Amino acid sequence: MITPQYTYDNTGNKVGVFLAIEDWNELKQIPGVDELAHADISIPEWQMEKGRQELKNIVEGNTELMEWSVAKKQFSL
Repeated sequence: MITPQYTYDNTGNKVGVFLAIEDWNELKQIPGVDELAHADISIPEWQMEKGRQELKNIVEGNTELMEWSVAKKQFSL
């Protein structure tokens, strides 16, 4: 089981993640993980806003959720 450790800024927001080298070595076995770790990824503001709205809908009970196993079967994933 991978056990991350987090670092926080002075307001309590997570700003970093540390993994034990054994955990990192396990993750590196997944194709593409090493490249992803070094990628310069930025999420456009419109996508961030969409995500915030969807989370708000979930919290307010305005979104129907389903178990991942059910979704995989329903959408043939």
